[in-house]
Amino acid sequence: MTFLNPLVLFGLIAAAVPVLLHLLNLRKLRTIEFSTLTFLKELQQTKIRKLKLRQLLLLIVRTLLIAFIILAFARPALRGTFLGGIGTQTHSTIVIIFDDGFAMQANDEQGERLKQAKTAAEQILDIVKNGDELYLLKLSDLPRVTINPAAHDPNVLRTVLRETQFSEIHHTLQEAFTACLGLLRHSVNVNKEIYVVGTLQKTLFALSQNRQTGDSLLDQHAKIFLCPIGSKTIENVAVDSVDVKTVILEKDKPATVYASFRNFGSTTLNNYVASIYLDGVKAAQGNISTEPFGSASLRFSVIPKRSGFLSGYVELETDAIETDNRRYFTMYIPDQINTTIVGTDDAANKFLSLALHAGSGTGDHSLLTLQQFPEEKLPQIDLNHVDVLVCTNIRSMSSNDAGRIRSFLENGGGLILFPGNGMDLRNYNTSFLPLLDIPPIEGMMSAQGNGISFQNIDLDHPLFATIFEQERTTNKSNQHTIESPAIRQAVHRQTGKHGQTVIGMSNGDPFLSEHTLGNGKILVYSVSPTLSWSDFPVKGIFAPLMYRSIIYVSPKEHRQSSYMTGMQPVLTIPHTTGTAEKQFTMKAPDGNEEIVRPSIASAHGSEFTAALTCTSPLLKTSGIYGVKNGTTTISEFAVNIDPQESDTRLAKSDEMEPLWKHFGIESGRIEQITKGEQIQSTVLQSRFGTELWRYCIGIALLLALLEMAIARDSRKALQQI
Repeated sequence: MTFLNPLVLFGLIAAAVPVLLHLLNLRKLRTIEFSTLTFLKELQQTKIRKLKLRQLLLLIVRTLLIAFIILAFARPALRGTFLGGIGTQTHSTIVIIFDDGFAMQANDEQGERLKQAKTAAEQILDIVKNGDELYLLKLSDLPRVTINPAAHDPNVLRTVLRETQFSEIHHTLQEAFTACLGLLRHSVNVNKEIYVVGTLQKTLFALSQNRQTGDSLLDQHAKIFLCPIGSKTIENVAVDSVDVKTVILEKDKPATVYASFRNFGSTTLNNYVASIYLDGVKAAQGNISTEPFGSASLRFSVIPKRSGFLSGYVELETDAIETDNRRYFTMYIPDQINTTIVGTDDAANKFLSLALHAGSGTGDHSLLTLQQFPEEKLPQIDLNHVDVLVCTNIRSMSSNDAGRIRSFLENGGGLILFPGNGMDLRNYNTSFLPLLDIPPIEGMMSAQGNGISFQNIDLDHPLFATIFEQERTTNKSNQHTIESPAIRQAVHRQTGKHGQTVIGMSNGDPFLSEHTLGNGKILVYSVSPTLSWSDFPVKGIFAPLMYRSIIYVSPKEHRQSSYMTGMQPVLTIPHTTGTAEKQFTMKAPDGNEEIVRPSIASAHGSEFTAALTCTSPLLKTSGIYGVKNGTTTISEFAVNIDPQESDTRLAKSDEMEPLWKHFGIESGRIEQITKGEQIQSTVLQSRFGTELWRYCIGIALLLALLEMAIARDSRKALQQI
């Protein structure tokens, strides 16, 4: 037993008042002897004894009445989790987990939720005593907050709370409790309390995968208080994802962007407006309709009007939470692709050159810059200045050239291989193809009669995203939708388990297959681009396919880089001389710039990759970030919020249970403060056990009724004497 207001116990002195009054009011009766009244005398003595007994009982009742009233104000409590005898003297370690996510910007009948959370947190600070250790863990600050020293002055945390704004960084309570583990483990205080102040969304209680459960990670004496802000789910609609589907991006050519949306409200959405912006200009608009807590998607078509880095976003109408109404994306439209053709077959090189020039169009500026070299010049080509390497009828590949091409591919370069009559198959199968993880060539084959034709074409492949749109709509089977060349000669090979067949032939072999190595792409053709192998070079498919093949395998390191807020970006940039010594700047959406330096991530021969790593600060806001080398922009990337924060549905008890189980927290250690309940009262009661003042008041009322009854009988008895 302990008392939460022990000073009130001095009021028990007042319990002596009835005793004093009783002693002062004792009446001594005079003795008058009447011989004839002996019987009456005996009767009077009996009544007086009964009267004295009533008066004594009345004295006890009045004394107890005053005592229980005083005890009620002293707030007695049964001993609970902590030792009642030292309750008021024990120092506490108090950790406040504060949800400052952007979902807190919503308003309800009590105003803005962030302001409500600040008020609740300050009420917790009101119960702090001298010597207590205080920690404020804002979810947006995790995990670095674990190294912060404890505060002892609650006014310090009050200042931090008042300056707290919405954050676009999302972290879960699992991360917060893991941080608490480090804080409480080093605390010597017996009393340890964790307060969770926030909306208690169900996504906050999500557990990451590959984490062991069942172990008690928190001190067995730690008490957890849940302080929910807001009592109902906010009606919210969010842009859930944005994806640029077009792989081969070209200036003045349509690009497809898919956007998905989520309705986190209990009402049906009808014709909700969504718009897409590219380079700050509204490019398209659409409407979505979805059931409560459902999803919808839109397909936008935008046309880039320039080359280089382009940024855009998809935006919804205004609702209760503004932050998740916009989601950003980037795209890179190449301005120039340096293409080098190496080979000994002049006819093949001639057809390739004509096709690539035709595919580039008739404008003043050509996307492709072409260079041609004979096979013997391959060792002298600086692959650092090549985007796409086209090899036609290379007789043999030296180990040095094979290693250089492998490094070129791993760093994002593109390679297109054509066979030829002069190929040394043994050299290819032992020194070159295995290094690229491509199955060996089994031999040469010649076709009789009408030759070999196309059998299967993957029209969903990015190579055919636009040029065969009409054929795809007229023939749903995706077979024989383009005119097949008559193939008279081809190499006999297999795609392999790591490759993808883009065009198959009627004999089961691939005509065109795709392979990847590191960050690079490889396209392997089974026929030489000459008329002696097939009439492929004079078919209508040849020029657009060659042109798009070059664009498809060109470096992709600039395209569609995307991060979430709270992450640290690691950007790979092409190596040039002195890259590691150069200084770069990263520009945030708000205009602030930070100086960053690259570090060498890997090296292969004379070519290597320089990784530009930003370690501080974290990506705190959504938007478009740019990385510059001097005044030249070398990369742009989109940063978006975690879509889980948009789910405003409140967690139920069974949805919280996995988190408690993960940390070995028993249900008896969790106290939820209901709406309108006084935080201080709930906390003090939890610290020292169940308060008994209500029972004291009840007993005092019963004693008052008993006192009234006894006093009334005593007055009647006194009148009869």
